[in-house]
Amino acid sequence: MNSKNPTITTPQGTAIFPKLNEPDKKFNPEGVYSITLRLPDSEAKPLIASLTKMHDSFYSEECKKLGKKALKKGTMPWKPATNWDKDTESRVEVPGFTDFNFKLKAKVTTKTGKSWEQRPALFDSRLQPLPVDSDPVGGGSIVRVNAEVYPWYTPSLGFGISLRPRGVQVIELKTYGPKDATSFGFAEEDGYAFVATSVNNAAAAAKGFGTDSDEESSDF
Repeated sequence: MNSKNPTITTPQGTAIFPKLNEPDKKFNPEGVYSITLRLPDSEAKPLIASLTKMHDSFYSEECKKLGKKALKKGTMPWKPATNWDKDTESRVEVPGFTDFNFKLKAKVTTKTGKSWEQRPALFDSRLQPLPVDSDPVGGGSIVRVNAEVYPWYTPSLGFGISLRPRGVQVIELKTYGPKDATSFGFAEEDGYAFVATSVNNAAAAAKGFGTDSDEESSDF
């Protein structure tokens, strides 16, 4: 991070399509971590005011640096919240909310060839670091985001700022992954019951899996 760039820490908001445990490689083979944070307008407005002030300061510096009175301006990393409407097959606005977009490249390579990998640090509500292989942070989770405010300029897109997530505090976790039996509509019945044996446990251990007791002891 450029030490000159300011950072922000958001209020609690709702995570939309977070990619925090693993980077998304759909459009970038090296991966991008991202999250959209939805805030009510009452909390979004002070944040927008702060970010706009930073944007304007960076903009003035860039104009001075390039010897220009004005520069084309790019889009801001926030916009009125929208959801996808299946009936109209279009996005519809969610009144009273604003979405903030955060993105961080998983790997950075400089013009000189130097490269390094990076990822947002994850913490729980009690400030304990979350392991990389912890339950994935899913949409609907309540989180706070710490981000670097990064200024950028290109002649084609103009001047703008981006929000690079450096840390995320998970207040309420909504996750996704393997489902239990009840999620498929099953109920407990009399009949066959699997009993783990030492052989089964040994085989599981050989593949890197632990027993229930092992897993419980690893909870944070």
